[in-house]
Amino acid sequence: MTRNQERILWVCASVLFLTAWIFSPLEKAKAISSDGETYLQILHEVVSYIENDFVDPIEEKKIYTGAIHGALHSLGDPHSRFLDKDDFQELQNETKGSFGGIGVEVSFQEGAFVIISPLEGTPAWKAGLLPHDRITEINGKSTKNLSLADSISMMRGEVGSSLSMKIERKGLRDPFNVSLVRELIKIQYIRSAFLPETKTGYIKLAQFMGRENTEKEFTENIRKLVDSGAKNIVIDLRMNPGGLLDLAIQIADLFLPPNKEIVSVRGRGGVLIRTFKSEKSADKFLDVPVVVLVNGGSASASEILAGALQDNKRAKVVGTQSFGKGSVQSIFPLSHGTGVAITIQKYFTPSGKSIHGTGITPDLVVQPITATDEEKFAFDKLQKKNKLRPFLNEHTEFNEDTVRDFQKLLESEKVSIGDSVVRLYLFSELKSVAPFQKPNTELDLQLKEAIQLVSKEQ
Repeated sequence: MTRNQERILWVCASVLFLTAWIFSPLEKAKAISSDGETYLQILHEVVSYIENDFVDPIEEKKIYTGAIHGALHSLGDPHSRFLDKDDFQELQNETKGSFGGIGVEVSFQEGAFVIISPLEGTPAWKAGLLPHDRITEINGKSTKNLSLADSISMMRGEVGSSLSMKIERKGLRDPFNVSLVRELIKIQYIRSAFLPETKTGYIKLAQFMGRENTEKEFTENIRKLVDSGAKNIVIDLRMNPGGLLDLAIQIADLFLPPNKEIVSVRGRGGVLIRTFKSEKSADKFLDVPVVVLVNGGSASASEILAGALQDNKRAKVVGTQSFGKGSVQSIFPLSHGTGVAITIQKYFTPSGKSIHGTGITPDLVVQPITATDEEKFAFDKLQKKNKLRPFLNEHTEFNEDTVRDFQKLLESEKVSIGDSVVRLYLFSELKSVAPFQKPNTELDLQLKEAIQLVSKEQ
């Protein structure tokens, strides 16, 4: 398998994330069994009765594509799916560095789009969308029967145009609607900061993308942090939906001595396909203690990196359970410009744990500051009354004056929101429109615990 075939790209509304880009010729299709021939005959008979006797006329194409979708649905795997002509064409065009949209990564699951993570600073992130939220409607249209191309087309649009979605969230009885304004999505993959009070180097990786520059830029940032006096490193993979497998392996390699397993790939029946190991290199960071931050929005390549460092006892993992996406899809071209994505392999951490469906369990589980249902209702009330955006436009810095003014706004509107939630909201919102700020360890409880944990290992 070549390097190009080892590339993984994640299927999403912003950046396509698929693994093992393999196009198999049609001649390799296996002959069906006698049972297969029997049920294929039955299928044709059923289609005949539908066409001739069903009470309402129906397009033949719809019958057969429905049968194809049904066959793939029977696998119980949301990532195996049929690609019609438009889907297959859209797949070719999904690896752009910037695009117009809302900035959300999604997965197909049980007839709905499930959010993996919103990208920081994008409309989806500002709207408070969360991992595992289900998008059931886009602009009033149910997503149940939408194709990949249709869904991407509906979520994209001209910069400044509006989009509405209906969201189902676990723990909430009723779905809710969100309105977003599309923006030009430009992703800054790496940001870092030196925290001198704890001698900690903090590095945030938004996605494993940008093949030529990201690994080099990541290495340079770590080197600068160490040269600035960092005695430990925190790698923040929260809300990182994944990206290229090569990058996850390269970054893991920076922190591991030679010949340590990073990830293995297993196929049908658990057969080992390949094991990726660390290599010998002079440009490594083997002595600096490391902690990795993950949450429910950390998926695929993020989980590979976190699992590799955790299982090799090179880093502790802090946060909450990761998403659990660790499978490989092959894209098989079909006739008439269509295709099919079939899950053919799964990823396993060095200790032999499958990432898929389970994710990475942190060494230390730390819940972040979150708003209660009453506080969320209060924010929603302020949003509907158009009180939030004007306030943020008038207050461009996070400081005590801004916090005091927001508390006055809450008093005037007769709503109550806790001080820590207010501070986290303001810090996050103002950070999204301003140049990168150093993380706030008093508001970021997961980072605070990570620093305390890694400091003990110095």
